Amino acid sequence: MNTVDNISYADSLLNILPDGIVILTFDERVLQVNLQAKTGLHINISSDSYEKDLYAGELFELIYRDKNILTSALDVIRQGKEELILPPNTSIREKSTNTIFPVKGRFCRLPFDEGVEVIIFYFRNITSELTQEYILNTALNRTRIYPWFFDLDRQIFSLDARYFEYLGIEPEPGYTLSMDRYLKLIHPDDQKQLFDAFSVQFSGDTIYEKPVPFRILRGDGRWEWFEGQSTYIGKLSGLPYRLVGICMSIQEHKDIEDTLISARMKAEESDRLKTAFLANMSHEIRTPLNAIVGFSDVLSSTFEELSHQEREEFVNLINTNSEHLLRLINDILDLSRIESNTMEFVFAPCSLRALMNEILTEQNMNFYSEKMQITAVFPDDDLCIVTDASRLKQVLGNLLNNSRKFTKEGYIKLGYTLLEKEEKVALFVEDTGEGIAREHLEHIFERFYKVNSFKQGTGLGLSICLTIVEHLRGKISVDSEMGRGTRFIVRLPLSLGE
Repeated sequence: MNTVDNISYADSLLNILPDGIVILTFDERVLQVNLQAKTGLHINISSDSYEKDLYAGELFELIYRDKNILTSALDVIRQGKEELILPPNTSIREKSTNTIFPVKGRFCRLPFDEGVEVIIFYFRNITSELTQEYILNTALNRTRIYPWFFDLDRQIFSLDARYFEYLGIEPEPGYTLSMDRYLKLIHPDDQKQLFDAFSVQFSGDTIYEKPVPFRILRGDGRWEWFEGQSTYIGKLSGLPYRLVGICMSIQEHKDIEDTLISARMKAEESDRLKTAFLANMSHEIRTPLNAIVGFSDVLSSTFEELSHQEREEFVNLINTNSEHLLRLINDILDLSRIESNTMEFVFAPCSLRALMNEILTEQNMNFYSEKMQITAVFPDDDLCIVTDASRLKQVLGNLLNNSRKFTKEGYIKLGYTLLEKEEKVALFVEDTGEGIAREHLEHIFERFYKVNSFKQGTGLGLSICLTIVEHLRGKISVDSEMGRGTRFIVRLPLSLGE
C-alpha cells in the first residue's frame, strides 16, 4: 500500500475521532488533517493536496503567553521526546479567518510508513467547556452550593475547596473527606436519614431523588443546616461506580423559617390575648359601672336614711370605681394612639425631684394603708433631665399602681440614681409585694399579658410603659422573685443628645 493509499485509509479512521488531528513530517509539512481539524481550523484540503508542500505554520499558530510556540513545540519532539502536552491557557490562531480559540492538546511521535516517523498533533477546542465552567463557577461563587463526588473504591468524598473554607474545617489531601470522618461531622439526629439515602444510591437499584436536609459541625463548633442531593454515574457489575451530587447551605432559609414560625406563634398568641382582652374588657368596664350606678342609686333613693359614715363610704366607692374606669379608658385610648402612631411627645427640661414629689402627693392622697407605705428615695442633689414630663409621670404612675395592686404590706419605694459614666439616670419603683414568677418575666411587657387573670386590669399598662419609655429613648427592665417583691428600673438619657 503506497502513501496515498495509507492516507486515504487513515482518513476514514481519523474522521471518526472527536478531536482534531493534524499529521506532520519532521520538517512541519502537513501529511493529513482529519475532518474535525478541517472544521475547527476552517481549511479545505483534499487528499491530492497532501502531495504538495503545505506546512503547519501556513494553517495555524499556537499562542501561549502572546507568543507563537508551534516551532518550539515541534522542536521538543524532533529532539527525541515522545510526547508534549500543551500548557494550560494555550490557544490556536487559525490563519484563514484569524480566529483564536482555547485548546487542550498534545504532540506525539509515531511510526508511519516504512520506518518513517511522523508527528501527530491532536487538539480539542475547549471554548464551550471554559464557558460552561465559567458560568458554573460564577454561579457557585455567588451561592453556597458545593459540588462533590464519592469514590466507592476508596470510600472518600472529593469536595469543592470552597466547602472547607466556608465551614472552617481541614480537608484531607486533595480536598477530600473519608466516609468515617464525614459521618462524624453530621449531627447524630440526622445520620440515619443521610445513611439511608446513601444506601439507596449504593445499591444501584434506584436513584434517591429527594433532597436530604442535615446538620454539619462547623470548625467553630456551631451546627449549620445543609441540604444534599446526589445521583450515580453508570454501573459496573450492577453497581454504581461513582456518586456525584451537590450540597448547599440552607441555614438562612432555616433562620427565616424559624423567624416566620416565631412570628406566626406570636400572632396566634396575640390573637388569643386580644380575644381574652375583649372578653375581659366587658367585665372590667361592667364591674366599676355597676358599682357607680348601684351606689349612686342607693345614695339618691335613701340619702336621708343613710348615716354620714355610710354616705362617705358610698361616695368613696363611687370615686374609686370612677378612677378605675378612667384608668381603663385611658389605657384603651393610649393603645389606640400607639396603634395609629399618633402618641405625642414634648421634650423639655424636667426636675426629677419636683416630678416625683408631685407623683407621691397624688398617690398618698388617693391611697392610704397602715400596713404599707409609699416613700421616696432621692439623692441629695436635684437632677434635671430633658424628657416629656407628662409621659414619664404616666409611666411611673402605672408602675406605682401596679405595685399597689400586688403589695399588701411592707413598702413601695420611688426614686432615682445618677449613672454618671453612662450619662443616664435610673428611675426605680421597688416593692415588697408578691413578686413575679420567672416564667412570666419574659412576657411581662407584652400587650394584653396578665400574670394573674383574677386581678383587675387590662394587661396593657406595662406594655404602654414599654412603648413610652422607648419613645423617651430609654429602656425599662424588671427584677423580681416570688415572695420577695419586684423592682422596675427605667433608664433614661440626661439629654436628647444621648
